[in-house]
Amino acid sequence: MPVSDLRLGEPATGSPSLSAASRAAFPGDGLAALSAARERLANAGYGGEVPRVFEAAACQVAELHGPETALALGPAASRIAIRAQPRVAALFLDTAVAMARKLDTETFARWLEVMLSLLRPAPAIVLPLLERMDMLIERLGLDMLEAWVATGMRFAANDAERRMAFFRLELPEAQRLLERHAGEDTFQSLERGLRAFHTALWGRMPPLREALPDGKGVAARRTSFAAGVIRMPASFPGHRGREAPLYRAALAHAGAHFAYGHGPFAVGQLKPMQIAVVSLIEDARVEALAMRDMPGLRRVWAPFHVVGPEGVATAPSLFARLAHALFDPDFPVRHGWIEKGVTMFRDHLDRIEDPAVSRHIGNLLGNDLGQTRVQFNARGYVVQPVYRDDNLGLWDFPDDPDQPPPPQEEMEIDSHDLRRSEAAETPGERQQEDRPPDADQPPEALSTRTVDPEAGVTVMHLPEYDPVARVERPEWVTVKEYDPAPGDPSFWHELEERHAGLLMRTEALVRMAQTGRTRRLKRQAEGESLDLDAVISAAIDYRSGRTPDHRLYEGTSPPERSIAVHLLLDMSRSTADRVGSQTVLSLERDAAAILARAMDRLGDPLAITAFASNGRDDLRTVPVKRFPDELGLLSGMALSGLTPGYSTRIGAALRLAGRSVSEVPCHRRLVLLLTDGEPSDVDVPDRDYLVADARRAVHGLSAKNIDTFCIALGSDVGDSVARIFGRTGFIRVERLESLPEKLTALYLRMSG
Repeated sequence: MPVSDLRLGEPATGSPSLSAASRAAFPGDGLAALSAARERLANAGYGGEVPRVFEAAACQVAELHGPETALALGPAASRIAIRAQPRVAALFLDTAVAMARKLDTETFARWLEVMLSLLRPAPAIVLPLLERMDMLIERLGLDMLEAWVATGMRFAANDAERRMAFFRLELPEAQRLLERHAGEDTFQSLERGLRAFHTALWGRMPPLREALPDGKGVAARRTSFAAGVIRMPASFPGHRGREAPLYRAALAHAGAHFAYGHGPFAVGQLKPMQIAVVSLIEDARVEALAMRDMPGLRRVWAPFHVVGPEGVATAPSLFARLAHALFDPDFPVRHGWIEKGVTMFRDHLDRIEDPAVSRHIGNLLGNDLGQTRVQFNARGYVVQPVYRDDNLGLWDFPDDPDQPPPPQEEMEIDSHDLRRSEAAETPGERQQEDRPPDADQPPEALSTRTVDPEAGVTVMHLPEYDPVARVERPEWVTVKEYDPAPGDPSFWHELEERHAGLLMRTEALVRMAQTGRTRRLKRQAEGESLDLDAVISAAIDYRSGRTPDHRLYEGTSPPERSIAVHLLLDMSRSTADRVGSQTVLSLERDAAAILARAMDRLGDPLAITAFASNGRDDLRTVPVKRFPDELGLLSGMALSGLTPGYSTRIGAALRLAGRSVSEVPCHRRLVLLLTDGEPSDVDVPDRDYLVADARRAVHGLSAKNIDTFCIALGSDVGDSVARIFGRTGFIRVERLESLPEKLTALYLRMSG
């Protein structure tokens, strides 16, 4: 019973008298302190409810954690009443009693601190948090609650409306982050394993997607399939610890429909109840066929048939019991309608491969149930057991504007998800010209298309480290890829005119660099040292009377070049600053082009990506050159078409380049960053946050044997570069005019 419903003492007017419970809970001087605290609340103008609930809550908290902890509720309630509202303070006191019962004294004191810490930055979120506090503490615990709250604050940044939607759990991201902080498995965390499971089970893998919330933001509760695409819920709330088996069961069931189904049923004149029953029989039919061919599937599905034989004869209850009875031959049948369904299904086992059986049985059973006047709410019906799909993929629903389908019938395919999948499966398909960079092709021979500079495509999501919460937030930064703007077709020719001497020196120097591991050559006819294994074999042959092999030496082969580089170009707003007659970005562009040309002559793999950021939802990347691409006309145009703008989220860019270069089979992998500033972004006021994240990214790449190095441009670059890359992980180029030559020298240093 909420303490706000308890009536202790007199109404909070004047000098209130204290109840007997208060006197028992606050012996000695504690009683006077309680009376003074209640009187302060009564005289503060918060109304009568706050002091009354305070006394009741203080008594119960004092019994659990002592009078001192209980008295701290008074000042806390006063601050909440001032910063939020008195009714929020009353709810806080009510919730404090429930928390006191769940938490020990030290943890309860920390909970009070957490709630009070929110009053300055966002007092409005205290109410939605208190309304959901029991659930949040139950799923998260206090430590993860703090981390989740901090995540929500960073997620919304300065958008108050978005912040409220997050803490009301109205946003899918809020639910997803809650599940991750609670340690619950979600579709995204299990997706790779699910794909492997389905492929191993059925020998094929249809497109697998996360189901999007409907137009009202309501998350999908069941798996769906349509147009050959399987869409699974982002999570299955209420099944903590069983998420992975549940997802596998749901995917196996959907796969059974693909394997043993024969296209959608026509709705015809069927009523909603008959459609539901036909779908139930079809679910049982495809599962029976799947278990006939793969008996082990029974162990996958059985744990989720949990309904008992007894229950109120409502339509959902009868459907769930019939589903259990058709799945488990030993399930006790205690209802005539269920018994009839089981009998009809077993009588048609000789025709079980024909989907018409499901329609025939379901039509009769649905008609019988309708005559019993059992009520059925089609819009509120949720298929049971939980692993089964929503059955919408089984039907060819007509497009009738006068009878709109239920909300869950919408099977929209997110084009961004599809393009993301295509980008992940076929990287580097952008076509390049085969002609060399110095090919003599006049500009008028080229045709260019208009590119919308804001038409970015989401290609992936990357994690980000929060140094305050000390957690790495998965899939926190959205990477969007933007098509290169059409630049100057004569870029390479103009580069040769500007840097002819440097290009010649660069190519001569780079050819002298030796990268890779020297290989030992065994059993050579000549060499500077003996091959011990060959000598022993020759001695054995000699003593055995066989002619020994004369190849008794070992040598070494020249090292093969084996280095891959992903070059990151900072194209944030600050790169528009001028250095003499050029901008910082134009110097970066020339330096990248000279390095790219030298590496191309040597055959060293190189990728170039320009980046900027506009908040965590838009890491803007321009793929100037991917690893498989030829260095040609298009890459030169992409370089010359870069334009400065936005901010610099370095950590995410490093992770992006690290993922790319890690797929190149080389002895050494290097991520090079050219930047003229410190990490910054519009949604992060704390610069140290992005510095710590970038340092974490560098350490993560190092653990994967990927080197990182930064070329810091200008004398204004702060100490954050050293904090990120270490003292030996960067160089500062103060004379920006020397950047083209410095970059190549750095490459020689890293590859030598």
